[in-house]
Amino acid sequence: MKQFDVPIKVRLTLWYSGILAVILIVFSSGVFIYFKNSLQQSIDVKLRSIAEVLSSSLTDIHSASVFGNFERYLENVLGRKPKGKFIQIMDRSGKIGAKMSDIEGEVVPTSFSAMEKALKGELSYETIEYAQPRLRIITVPIVEKNKVTSIVQVGTSLNDFDETMRRLFIIMIISIPTSIIVTIIVGYFMARKALKPVDQIRRTAVKISSTNLDETIDIGKRRDELGRLAETFNDMITRLRDAFHRVNQFSIDVSHELKTPLTILKGETEVALRRDKDKDEYRKTLLSNLEEIDRMTMIIDDLLMLSKSDSQEIKLSYEEVPVRDLIVDVCMDMKLFADTKGIELVVQELDDARLKGDELKLRRMLWNIIQNGIKYTHRGGKVEISSHVNDGYIWIDVKDNGVGIAEKDIKYIFDRFYRGDKSRKRESGSGLGLSISKWIAEAHKGIIEVKSKPAEGSLFTIKLPI
Repeated sequence: MKQFDVPIKVRLTLWYSGILAVILIVFSSGVFIYFKNSLQQSIDVKLRSIAEVLSSSLTDIHSASVFGNFERYLENVLGRKPKGKFIQIMDRSGKIGAKMSDIEGEVVPTSFSAMEKALKGELSYETIEYAQPRLRIITVPIVEKNKVTSIVQVGTSLNDFDETMRRLFIIMIISIPTSIIVTIIVGYFMARKALKPVDQIRRTAVKISSTNLDETIDIGKRRDELGRLAETFNDMITRLRDAFHRVNQFSIDVSHELKTPLTILKGETEVALRRDKDKDEYRKTLLSNLEEIDRMTMIIDDLLMLSKSDSQEIKLSYEEVPVRDLIVDVCMDMKLFADTKGIELVVQELDDARLKGDELKLRRMLWNIIQNGIKYTHRGGKVEISSHVNDGYIWIDVKDNGVGIAEKDIKYIFDRFYRGDKSRKRESGSGLGLSISKWIAEAHKGIIEVKSKPAEGSLFTIKLPI
C-alpha cells in the first residue's frame, strides 16, 4: 500500500486542532457538569428552605386554619404563594391532609423509599424521571416529642432546569466544532505563512549546483529560527563555493605543474629523435628526462600524502623526539643546499626539549620550512634557526632575509601550489611543501605562524606542544 507523507503544515494544524479539541471538550464537560450540579444544588436549597419553614410552623396538622384554606396559610407562612411548586402535608400513613400544586401535569404519589426514610426521621431528595414534567421532591418529617407526626413534601418542576441545560448543551455542541473548524482554517494559513521561508529555502537549494554557487537565500530581516537557518545555509553555500573554487584552482595548478615537465620531456625526446647523436648527448637528454620524471614523482607523492591526510588515512608513529638533535640533523642535511646557493645557514640557541611525535614527519616539516627560506633568499643572504620553550610549547623559528611575502599573500601561502609572485621562475620542488608542513604541525596539535615583509625577509614560527 502506498504511503503518503503528510506536509508539516498539515500535521501542525491537526496537532494544534486536536489539542484544542481535547481542551475544549474537557473544559466544556467540566463547565456543563459544574453548572448542572450547581443549579441542582440551588433547587435543593430552595426546596429545603420551604420545607423547613413549613415544618417549623405546623403545630397541629388537623388545624382547621390549615385545611380550611391551605393556600392562604402558605401565603401567611412563606410571604407569597409559591410558583411552579407543589406542596403537600401527609400523616404517618401517607394520607394527604393538605395540598397545593402550581404544576401543570400529573403529580405522582410519594415513593415507598421516601416514606420509609421520613418515618425514620430522615429527610430525602428524589427526582421523578417518569413524571410529566420531571420533578424534584424533598420529603421532610415533622417530629414532635421524638415522634414523627406528619410529613411535608415540597416539589418543583424541572422544566426550567432541563431547558437551561438543553440550551447550554446546544451552545457547546455548536461552539466546540465551530471553534475547531476556525482553528483548523486559521492554523493552516498561519502554519503555511510561518513555513513559507522553508519552502523558499527548498526552492533555492534545488537551484544551487556546482556552477551556480552564487545563489543565496533571502528571507528578509527575520531573526527567528528560520532566519538563523537561512544564514546557516548561506554560510554553507559560501563554504561550498570556496571549496569548489579551491578544487578547481587545485586542478588547474596540478595540470600546470605536471604539464611543464611533460612538455620538457616531449620536447627533448623529439629533439633527440630528429637526428642521430653521440652517446654523451643521448646521456645528457636521458638525465634531463630523469630529472623531470623525478619532479613529477615528487608532485604525485606529495599529492598522495595530502589526499591521505585529508581522508585521515595516515597514522602517525609517536615516539619521544629530542627537538635540538632533530633541528641539528636537518640543518646539517640542508647545509649543502644552502652552500650551493651561496646562503649562510646559521643555527642559533636551541632549547633542549622533547615531544611526542612522528620523527620522520617532523623532519619533513623542518626540511620544507628551511628549504623554503633558502630558496627565496638571495645569494649572500642568511637563514637563521633557533628554538625556545614557552607556555608548554616548543617554538622553532626559521628566519631569512630574502624576498619576503606580500601581506595579501600571507594567508594563502599554505594553499597547495599557491604562488604569490606569479612571474617568478620555476623552482625545483612540488609546490606543496608548505601545505604538507602545515598538515604535519596540525597533526601534532601545533601551528605554523608567518610574519613577513617584502624585500625584508620572513619569519616562520612552528609551535608544537611538549
